[in-house]
Amino acid sequence: MTARAFALCLLVLALDARAAGAPRYALRYDEATRSMQVEACLDAAAAQVRFAGDGSATRSLARFARTGGGAIAREGAAWVARDWRAGECLHYRADLGALAAAQPRRGIDARGDALVSDPASWLLEPDDADDVLVRVELPDGVALSAPWVPLAPGDGAARYRIPRTPDAWMGRIALGRFQTRALRLPGGTLHVALLGHPDATQRERLLAWLGRVGDVAVRAFGRLPIGDVQVLVAPVGAQRDAVVFGQSLRGQGNGLTLFVDVAQPSSAFEQDWIAPHELSHLFHPSLGERGAWLAEGLATYYQNVLRARAGLMSPEHAWRAFEAGFARGRDASRGSALPTLEAASTRMGEDRAYMRVYWSGAAFWLGAELEWRRRGLPALDARLQAFAQCCLDPPRSWTPRDFVGRLDRLGGGDVLAPMFESWRVRTDFPRTDALHAALGLRHAGDALRLDDGAAFRQLREAIMHPSASASR
Repeated sequence: MTARAFALCLLVLALDARAAGAPRYALRYDEATRSMQVEACLDAAAAQVRFAGDGSATRSLARFARTGGGAIAREGAAWVARDWRAGECLHYRADLGALAAAQPRRGIDARGDALVSDPASWLLEPDDADDVLVRVELPDGVALSAPWVPLAPGDGAARYRIPRTPDAWMGRIALGRFQTRALRLPGGTLHVALLGHPDATQRERLLAWLGRVGDVAVRAFGRLPIGDVQVLVAPVGAQRDAVVFGQSLRGQGNGLTLFVDVAQPSSAFEQDWIAPHELSHLFHPSLGERGAWLAEGLATYYQNVLRARAGLMSPEHAWRAFEAGFARGRDASRGSALPTLEAASTRMGEDRAYMRVYWSGAAFWLGAELEWRRRGLPALDARLQAFAQCCLDPPRSWTPRDFVGRLDRLGGGDVLAPMFESWRVRTDFPRTDALHAALGLRHAGDALRLDDGAAFRQLREAIMHPSASASR
């Protein structure tokens, strides 16, 4: 046996051992009562097992019983079972209809026949568990959309692995009679659920658009960084734009929710930046509230760069989008006694500081990109690809400082760490005049002209063109 084959055998054995000890769940959905019957089984005996969720659904859970006949008592937001026997199971019922009505921000208002909820609120898990293996039984014609990792089906039921993520990380599942489609891309799959009832023409238009969005995402480094990504497409009625809002969620896996006007023409979807922005969040880990300027800045940077690489906008148009965004960020940063950029990130929603946070972050990543390329060092694409290979799975939170430090080490050169320390305490919007001059972004009246004699012309062009690894 070769060393490689031996290592592969060890990996398989380790995965089998992990799966054998993982909690095993069985879910059975009742469409008539809009409730989920949950069975949670644990192989190991324990003096005490504490089943907990995020604490928001305690009134929607009922009919608790143990197959071993022991008691289970509620303690705050958890249920505690003592003297747990090996192989014992816990049964309970989750009223998903009542839960969705009580959590309008976590779920989505009724979209046709779909019921949407946050699984962390009702799928109770043992405190010390890692991943969970789950089997799901659904009535005929009912579909499930979840951020969970799909496994090979068995016994006529769908099977998944649920990554263990913090209860505070929001996620969404949808149950109902809606269309689903798997869009396979290099490196992974977009598991698309079209909520509501788009007609055949609208459905094909949406799927074609999402296929183009997926192509945009792989322009970063040739592949999706995450193997399985849930995409919920929720209709919102007649709107001015094709896509009106999006969310990137990490609870129990990786999911996106896109709120769209399904009646908009294909040309309106071609102009959308929201879906590329949300997919770009797959490139980085959770950075918490203090790192929102890094996370949102990275997605804002890529929403223009990747669309230009995919041919959905010209490089000139992309640079104009940067210029306009920096102007909005600058306008939003006027005034005295502004908080630091890090502090503004933690209060972004309350203070409506979105423009300052997003575009300060985009300026940070653009500045770092140019410095790496100027020094001949691996650029952002290559560093994020290396990060995806080493550090995105299993999902966990990273401090902003640790994240930028790891990117520095993955590509060499001490660029990000000193930039990060100075930028996070900024109380102004960064000046971009010198950056624009070096790139050759010149104003001719109200128009933006690209100067081919600029010092960083080649770097400017390289940013907006796909690397060899991303070419398709």
